[in-house]
This record gives sequence, C-alpha cells and structure tokens, in this order.
Amino acid sequence: MGLMYLFPTKDSDPDHIISKDNSLILRSYGLPPIFWFYLLAILTIFSFLVLNVWGPLQKMLRIGEGLDILIAYSLLILIFCAPIILLGFYFYEKNLVVKKNSLTLIDKVFFIPLRKRSYPLNTVNDLCINHFIDSPNMARIKDEKALKAFQNRGYFELLLKTETNTILVDRHSNHGSLVKIKSLLESRALL
Repeated sequence: MGLMYLFPTKDSDPDHIISKDNSLILRSYGLPPIFWFYLLAILTIFSFLVLNVWGPLQKMLRIGEGLDILIAYSLLILIFCAPIILLGFYFYEKNLVVKKNSLTLIDKVFFIPLRKRSYPLNTVNDLCINHFIDSPNMARIKDEKALKAFQNRGYFELLLKTETNTILVDRHSNHGSLVKIKSLLESRALL
C-alpha cells in the first residue's frame, strides 16, 4: 500500500508530521482527488445495478424458499457492504510512531485503529532500504533506446530488521523519499 498511501518527507507539513512528547508521528496522505472521481463513477454504476436488481430481489425474498432466500440475503449483504468497504480504502491511513528506541506501525480505517504493531529500534542499521524488482527486466537486457520507457524499474522498500524477522515499513517508487523518511525516523528514535 505504500505506493498509493505516501508519507510526508518535509518537516513543513504540520498535519502529517506531528512532534510531541519526545515522539514523532508520520501520517500517510490520502488518495489524490482523481481517485474520488473514480469512486463516484463506481458508486454511480453500482447504484444503477442495484436499481435493476431491486425488484427481482424483493420478489425472491417474498416468494422464494431455501436456496433462493440464501442467495437473496447474500446479495443484500453485498449491496450494503460493498460501498462501505470501497469507501474504507479512501479513509485508510497508516501511521508511523517513533519514540526512543521503538517504532510503532498503526493501520487505521475510518480513523479507527485496526492493527497496531510495535518493534524495538536499537541502532541506525535496523532500518534499511532495499530495491525490489520482481521480474526480469527484458527491456534493459535488450538495451535499445526505443525500449527505455518500458523498463521495469521496480520500487524501493524501507525495512526494519529485528532479531527474528524483517518488517516492511513502507514502499515507494522514489528512493530519495524513503531516504528522507528513514532519516526522519532515525533522528527521533535514537535520541
């Protein structure tokens, strides 16, 4: 999700970089406005689909039996839950909370914390940036100028290495942004 929900990299953003009580909180940005237009288009089409099946669905609930009732109630659950779940993607927020020698990752939906994980942060070497590319770069192998735009550049991962495993903190297509986020986290964590 780090490629869509970006973290701030400059200190001049008081809404997304919060410093208080010897801790630093980085809040991810929301989705860009174009995605809200996508949501409006999806919900418009979904509402037309619901209007078309509403009559037959009511008839199934009235005169159906057995499997028909089960299908009708399943469709009703889908009709009411799908827009809420879709809207949840637009109100998703990831927080990185750094205190002395600890890093906490918090996932929120509709401003409600759903998952909270804390990890010790002992040295500067605990945080590292890794370049991730999952497929062979055929355009680069052929090394033709016409194929330069089609090269798979992959993305970069900010990882936290603990004693037992490696935790993905954030992903980004820009290496420089992860370097800035890493320096923000390290500046507060190792006071």
